[in-house]
Amino acid sequence: MFVGSRRIRSAGRTSGSVEVTLPPQLHSLLEIECRLLLRDGTHPEIILQPDLSVAHTMLLKLWSQLRMGLAVIGEIGDFDPGSFTLALLPPRHWQQRPPLAYADALVALNRGNSAESRDALARLVAHMGIVAGARLGLGEALAPAFGDTVAYLMTGVAPLAGLECERGLTQQIFQEHGPTEQPAASALDERIWAFVAPSLALAWEQFTDWQSRPESHAAARQQWYRALLLEMDSASLPLSETRRPDR
Repeated sequence: MFVGSRRIRSAGRTSGSVEVTLPPQLHSLLEIECRLLLRDGTHPEIILQPDLSVAHTMLLKLWSQLRMGLAVIGEIGDFDPGSFTLALLPPRHWQQRPPLAYADALVALNRGNSAESRDALARLVAHMGIVAGARLGLGEALAPAFGDTVAYLMTGVAPLAGLECERGLTQQIFQEHGPTEQPAASALDERIWAFVAPSLALAWEQFTDWQSRPESHAAARQQWYRALLLEMDSASLPLSETRRPDR
């Protein structure tokens, strides 16, 4: 039974308002309008049904900006919710369809340019980038790395684990051939997508080359990890072994 609408808010003890204390992972729902439902029976329930339309609108906007940024590469089409797993909170693990969390959209909208907002945007851009990469022709082996690279370029945050090699190799291309300065703007600002579009095209060239020549991708990964191990070994050596004493 529908009994009304209320906003989730933090209220003082003497305000006369009903206070709902949310766990930390749900703090992004503060001020969201909710439908208040009552279910009778042997175990009555009071249900808060949040209106997430503002978060969904944000996802549509972000996809349209990604579409604009990748337009020089190809057409990724309209946003299709069926290509993703839509969830309230970002899941720890996922399979088959990349997740888009409404909580991430709300954090990105309401927390400015904070670290929390950049993390949320990075997850959204990475998962959208996976679907976009697949639509443009990347296979399952490289589409996640492409999404992670796009997110890193746009937010400075690397949201997906296990893709350090592809991200690092592509970053070298940005440093050698991409723009030297990037405007200080959120990934929700379409101007930054237009600015970064040439770098996204460079990244795409690298990923399509890896896909067409798998042996070059395997060789690049081996070389990258070999260099990383050498760097780690060098950093772990005692000072007496890495530098000759002055005489």
